[in-house]
Amino acid sequence: MRSTIISGAVAAALSLMCALQPATAQSNRATLNQSGSNNLANIEQMASAQNAVATITQTGNYNVAGTPGGAAGIMQMNSQNVAATINQNGNYNQAGVVQDDVDNSTAAFAQIGNNNEVAARQEAASYANISARQEGNYNFAEFAQSEVATGTVTTRQVGNNNELSVRQERAGNTSPVVEQQGTANVANIQQVLDYYSNPSIYQNGMRNEANVVQNNARDTQNMTVRQTGMDNRANVSNSGMRNASIVEQTGNNNLATVNKTQNFNESEIRQLGNLNTATITQTGTSMTAAQPNVAMIMQLGNNGNAALAQTGSNNRATIVQR
Repeated sequence: MRSTIISGAVAAALSLMCALQPATAQSNRATLNQSGSNNLANIEQMASAQNAVATITQTGNYNVAGTPGGAAGIMQMNSQNVAATINQNGNYNQAGVVQDDVDNSTAAFAQIGNNNEVAARQEAASYANISARQEGNYNFAEFAQSEVATGTVTTRQVGNNNELSVRQERAGNTSPVVEQQGTANVANIQQVLDYYSNPSIYQNGMRNEANVVQNNARDTQNMTVRQTGMDNRANVSNSGMRNASIVEQTGNNNLATVNKTQNFNESEIRQLGNLNTATITQTGTSMTAAQPNVAMIMQLGNNGNAALAQTGSNNRATIVQR
């Protein structure tokens, strides 16, 4: 996974450019529009700002609006009902939103072309939402939500060197959705100590990979990975509680590996064509009510292979190869 580095000069520029100092008013609204050339931008709303709205719009050339790993393009802290929006159109885009210790926070991004990159961090919020759309070129996106009562992430990348990562920790009611369409896709969702979580990854075309990892996530109903075309791969792990998952791969160099350990375990792998391989290993229960432990591998076409292993509770297993 890529990491972004910001130079000291750019960081200094960001902290000086267009900064809004902490406001005392109950409602704060900041809008910053830039059009061409060496754009930079920064908005800060801090300390007891309520109903704070910040919007940055940049159109062409070196855009920045803060950088992931450096000064945030929009920073909102110690506030209630905050919303941050960054729109960038063309050229070297980057962006960044940090929302810490806020209730009801929303971060939204739109980038259209060139060296895109985006990042958001939300922490200690009762409700946190991130939505991001990137259309073309070097895309990348990275998000983190921590100690969030209800957290959602919805992200869409369309073309070129896509890559993405969502990390949620001690968050509830999380169902991140990652959608990638074409070229060098990767994607990665990792959740730690989450509950009521249903992550999904959809990849369509070229170098796909995926990886969904959960540790001690409670009441996970479904983890979904769908990959269509080219060098697919997927790895779903998990560790504990209800853990159900489905991996579907359509065409080309498939592989898919699901491990899980205790509690109910339900796993399904479908591979439709080309060099398939698959593996499901489940251990299952330590109770808190039980039954499942169900596994299915379906391979329709080409070089097959498969494996299944289950340990505890009401095991059922199926392998279909044609």
